[in-house]
Amino acid sequence: MDNVSAQTINELFIQKLNSPEGLEKVAQEGSAFIRQKLREVSFARKIIQPQYVTKVDLQRSVNHDGLVKIVDIEPDSKAMTVNFRGNPTTNYVMGERYEIPFYMVSSEDFQKTEEELLAYDMPLTEVIERNSVLDIQRTEDESFLKTVDSAMEASKAFNATFANDGTIKKLDMKTLFDKLDGDELRAEVLLMDSTMYNRLFLYAATTAGDAIGSETHVNGYTYATFLGRRLVVSNKVKDQAGADFLNDKIYAFTAQDFLGQFCVLNDTKFWIEKKKNIISWAAYESIGIGIGNSRAMARMTFTGTDRKSVV
Repeated sequence: MDNVSAQTINELFIQKLNSPEGLEKVAQEGSAFIRQKLREVSFARKIIQPQYVTKVDLQRSVNHDGLVKIVDIEPDSKAMTVNFRGNPTTNYVMGERYEIPFYMVSSEDFQKTEEELLAYDMPLTEVIERNSVLDIQRTEDESFLKTVDSAMEASKAFNATFANDGTIKKLDMKTLFDKLDGDELRAEVLLMDSTMYNRLFLYAATTAGDAIGSETHVNGYTYATFLGRRLVVSNKVKDQAGADFLNDKIYAFTAQDFLGQFCVLNDTKFWIEKKKNIISWAAYESIGIGIGNSRAMARMTFTGTDRKSVV
């Protein structure tokens, strides 16, 4: 298939659309392609592993015409010393829970005439990848961070500045970790954008005992962890509207068991139809993201950034 031209692929694609059986097959093939690509690029799915749910796992919401998932929160407890004639304090257990609403994430509805498609110099699957998959995964990640920012307590967010050489101060990283580690939790995952990740290259190789700096100058930064925490790097510096998104921020998260849930009701699907000579298609999914513990995340935002130190 490597020697088949894009025009030939598009011609075969159109031939399939001329029958109901072929139309269904194209939709299935598109869905399989999109699901694989989406799991690969979404950073939200790297922080919280998605779990697949069905209608049996969900309930009707009392606040809107949609489905929700009710998730129980582990009740708190403690131990105490008691003499042989005493009794421990009675704790009537009150189970807390939170609600995860579901919503649809969809690409735009794309249209192309049959004649124009035949003139394309690339196969339609590449158009799907650029215009559908990447839009969906970006919207998914933006929704995840919006939920995180809304759930985060003010005490878990703080401002910092870069060192004079443009590096990330280790004392600030310690402060970020302490926001979780000092609250009977542990920072397990770090999320940053690619420009923040590039600052790791600035650690000086001549610093005595600085293994990060010396190793980076020889081989580049090649680890999946940073200071013992799993590292997730994204190129989403700004959101789709062009506003600040991940730039100048580092997020810390606990392990998933202490954080929340990412539920998938309908995995990414590919819809397509053909009316006369007009081909329409779109990709969509139904998901729900819930943060059950507002103490399980922290954010460090850099202010007064000295970008002159970054080459």
